[in-house]
Amino acid sequence: MSSSSSTAAANAAGDDAAAPGEEGIVVAIRMRPLNSRESESRVWKIRQKHIIQCTTKGWPLREQRVHGRTLFTYDKIFGEFNTTRQVYEQTSQGIVDSVANGLNGTIFAYGQTSSGKTYTMQGSGTLEDGATTAGGTGSPGRGENGGIVHMAACDIFAHIEKEPER
Repeated sequence: MSSSSSTAAANAAGDDAAAPGEEGIVVAIRMRPLNSRESESRVWKIRQKHIIQCTTKGWPLREQRVHGRTLFTYDKIFGEFNTTRQVYEQTSQGIVDSVANGLNGTIFAYGQTSSGKTYTMQGSGTLEDGATTAGGTGSPGRGENGGIVHMAACDIFAHIEKEPER
């Protein structure tokens, strides 16, 4: 997943690296849970802000210092047990808030087939599942099955409802 926006959105998301007037780009990765066929052979591990290729026993390869081959660094890394809500709050919510205040912003997912892009962006289940709440209580779009798109739409409509004169 990658997200891009103006500096205000980047700062709202906790990234103060962009100077005023510059684009703020945050590159994040989310490691999806393994399926039963893959569970014995994971060779990529999360180490702080890095993804490192390891042996099947979990030891980093000797070539771990080769950037772009066995070691990759990202602005934010989400493990297989992070929720879509956590991903949204740390990568996208600041962008959505900035868009609601008139700035341009882009959130997109990129990756190979079966890497979890659709699950992260659209959630699981039906569109109605993502738009409803967990247990039928709370705010729409806050359900456990919703993706980033559902959460963003919910926040945009909440902003419109809060400031109808805009």
